[in-house]
Amino acid sequence: MTFTIDYNVRKNRIEVITNGINEENANDYNEQFAEIMELVKPGFTGITDVRTSKSVLSPEVAALLAPTGEMATAAGVAGWVYIADAPVWIMQMKRLFGNFAVHYKTREEAIAYLDSLTINTIYN
Repeated sequence: MTFTIDYNVRKNRIEVITNGINEENANDYNEQFAEIMELVKPGFTGITDVRTSKSVLSPEVAALLAPTGEMATAAGVAGWVYIADAPVWIMQMKRLFGNFAVHYKTREEAIAYLDSLTINTIYN
């Protein structure tokens, strides 16, 4: 599979790892994402790791994936991060996510940020 979407119930966190999403599997991604949106509780966090992806998203695929941000917002996302180390991915993810997601170069930094959001959500 070119992507995985996992939901950690205990942390109320979605983790996406992608090796490449294309026009053939973008609808599968959207369907799996929508199913997970039915499981999350408001205040959930998410992480997308694109470091192993062989290529960036085509404009067509980016357009197909755009509704996932709206789904996450409607479900009560508290924060989302993406992990990317290639400049072209960083630029594309910024274009795709805008201010919706924060960029980190390492998983450790990304997890620390998301954990801080979870703690703030619990205590605020």
